[in-house]
Amino acid sequence: MTALSRRGALIGAGGLMAACATRGMAMASPDLTVIVDRAMADRASSVLIARGDAVLAERYAADWPADRPREVASVGKSMVAVLFGMALDDGFIDSLDQSAGDFVPAWRDDARAGITLHHLLSMTSGLNDTGLALRGVTGDQFAINGAAPLAHPPGTHWAYNTAAYHLLFHILMRATGETVESYAGRRLLEPLGMTDTVWITSEGQGGNGPVTNYYSAASTARDLWTFGRMVMQGGEWQGRQLVSADYVARMVSASQPINRSYGLLWWVNAEEGLDVFGRPGGRRFPASPHDTYAALGAGGQVILIVPSRDLIIVRQGDPPASADFADRLIADTVAALG
Repeated sequence: MTALSRRGALIGAGGLMAACATRGMAMASPDLTVIVDRAMADRASSVLIARGDAVLAERYAADWPADRPREVASVGKSMVAVLFGMALDDGFIDSLDQSAGDFVPAWRDDARAGITLHHLLSMTSGLNDTGLALRGVTGDQFAINGAAPLAHPPGTHWAYNTAAYHLLFHILMRATGETVESYAGRRLLEPLGMTDTVWITSEGQGGNGPVTNYYSAASTARDLWTFGRMVMQGGEWQGRQLVSADYVARMVSASQPINRSYGLLWWVNAEEGLDVFGRPGGRRFPASPHDTYAALGAGGQVILIVPSRDLIIVRQGDPPASADFADRLIADTVAALG
């Protein structure tokens, strides 16, 4: 697999980022320093705590420079959710209630025609992902995942389905007429200055030749913070509305009644719901403010956002030992900031 589609040296930028990190920790309060110490000891490669436009604390592991992207896993889902809001704003899709079969021909003549874009974005498509490869696909990812049968009628069952999410990359391409790299670069990454974020892909082989298979993205703590700030600001960035505020509000609210902890490829904390395995789990972050929402990826890649405190926390690294690390990180930071 081609892990990164590009990677510049950026020596000067790396030096600047290292300086920013040093200043961030110098300004950190003793309480925040303890919180960052704990997170770094729990296998983090980067931790960033910011309030508004100010970085309050920031640190990187010795072997992970600030400008080195790390795979974000399912945080990429939350990035794709924003891209769908942009495609909606641009008129490339009619509405989230549009049939996904408009873009997946195999679904047009059977019960899967009832799957909408909203179902895919809210994890309620009902598709059976048993046996579908999520990594290392050598064939055509779109054709393979598009052949998945229904396990449940659309809209009746919530299940965390990464294979169905991968289809959204291909639907976005078909809707916009651009590659994901082109559309995301023009509409999201370039306006935000996310210069260290890249898409993770591999080449597959389809019936008509080579195809691109999509998986996730790789990014840095600073880029993820910037992305989170735009979302927390209701889609606005430096006086420009990159994605409609109404869509962002919908994206970070409960998207359906089955799992009230899940928005549109974002986790939300306002109500009790299901965990990633579909089990009743109370609120997603029980010790944290109810307005918290988050982009969560495997291995502890997270963007944690608390609008009422103007707070964003980014953590990247290896899998933490503590299962509740994100909830603790939020709760401890809120307590430290008062």
